Amino acid sequence: MKKFIIAILVLAILGGGGYAAYHFYFEKKAGSGERVSSDADNAVYVDKVSAITGFGVGNGLIERFGGEVSPQATLEVKLEGDRKVKKCYVKEGDEVKEGQRLFTYDTQEDEDKLAQAEIDIDKAKGDIELAEQSIKQLEKDKKEANSDEQLMITTNILSSQNEIKQYEYDIKSKELEMQQLKETIDNATVTAEMAGIIQKISDSDGESQDYYGYGSGGDSAYITILAIGDFRVKGSLNEQNISQIQEGMTMLVHSRVDETQTWTGTVSEIDLDNQEENEQQMYYSGMDSDSGSSNYAFYVELDDSTGLILGQHVYMEEDRGQTEEKTGMWLEEYYIMQEDEGAYVWLANTSNTIEKHEITLGDYDEELMEYEVLDGLEPEDYIAYPMDTISEGDPVIYNDIAAEDGGMDDMGGMDEMSYDDMDYSVDDMSYDDMDYSEDDMSYDDMDYSEDGMSYDDMDYSEDDMSYDDMDYSEDDMSYDEEAAAG
Repeated sequence: MKKFIIAILVLAILGGGGYAAYHFYFEKKAGSGERVSSDADNAVYVDKVSAITGFGVGNGLIERFGGEVSPQATLEVKLEGDRKVKKCYVKEGDEVKEGQRLFTYDTQEDEDKLAQAEIDIDKAKGDIELAEQSIKQLEKDKKEANSDEQLMITTNILSSQNEIKQYEYDIKSKELEMQQLKETIDNATVTAEMAGIIQKISDSDGESQDYYGYGSGGDSAYITILAIGDFRVKGSLNEQNISQIQEGMTMLVHSRVDETQTWTGTVSEIDLDNQEENEQQMYYSGMDSDSGSSNYAFYVELDDSTGLILGQHVYMEEDRGQTEEKTGMWLEEYYIMQEDEGAYVWLANTSNTIEKHEITLGDYDEELMEYEVLDGLEPEDYIAYPMDTISEGDPVIYNDIAAEDGGMDDMGGMDEMSYDDMDYSVDDMSYDDMDYSEDDMSYDDMDYSEDGMSYDDMDYSEDDMSYDDMDYSEDDMSYDEEAAAG
């Protein structure tokens, strides 16, 4: 019976302490004017005005795209057919001028073909002479032959004439082949068609090594040259966001390392003719590319590329003047409800409920679609995005409350009482994984000690009055794994 009373005492202490803590923290604090989030189903999410109006990584209004710094032009020099390189005069990283020699083909095989073609032509010419002599002799024999023999001789003459035509055709083909071989041999040295930097040179197995670490451009090119001069930025679009970019659009380019470092440029090309391989989409809007959509490249010509490095990854967005410094507070228009009697926002008041709050508007920025707020709103206020489901008096949830003291998650530091990962229900008086301390009393996973009494891993049922795996000691009395009925 004593054990039953002790168990009830434990539950009473836990329940009473938890209930008191709940009312101390939530009821008292909720009425104190402090920011406290609600857990009600109809609670409205609100954001801090200073976070909304300040510059960030995109606020949903202007879509961002990923990009990579690339050269203005790339020249890929490919080998002709199965031709082999005899000598290469450049190496990766060399700066070359237009017209500078790059490499020379091995022409030995072409020279052998040229010599053989000359032999074949001479032989064909000799065969023609023999055929012509044969025809002359046949014509003489035909005059002296009878009618039956004349028919056979005529057939032989026609056959020889056809052979001559075939020899003449072979000679013309060989002469054309010789002309092509001579041109190939004469043009065995390949030169650079533009000035630039040698990015890569494929080895004998066709593998390529990238200078500067920039995109390989495929193994089909023997030498790749990057143009010297200002850089441009290559971005990627898919079928879902292709309407967001147009040629001639001014763009703002951000460094991924330093958000304040920016460049400006203009969309010069959208390459819809060449579909790219479906890789992870680079645009920065919180969404991934659709695996079933097609990707296309677009290019931004920079006004000044100073400070950029070839192959550097950047962010891009339409330039709407968002980097221009403004005085005052500017709020996106979609947060504002404009009615005949004035302009309003949904504001979280000091009672932690939502209310329709009047504000005074000033100028309007058409590019950024923002209004200047002259009065009625402070940077520390919290407002909600207007939705039809919001009603005045609804409780609120502060989106950034977890970053400040006083949130419902990971709560602690309350008059020496702490709750970690607390799952609390007043009705069934249950605590899961509760860590509670008050006045030197502690309860860790139902481990309770007071005046030499201990309960470890207690499993208690009031109906059958049983204790499983209980370790109990009092006045030198012990019960190990005892099952008892009171």
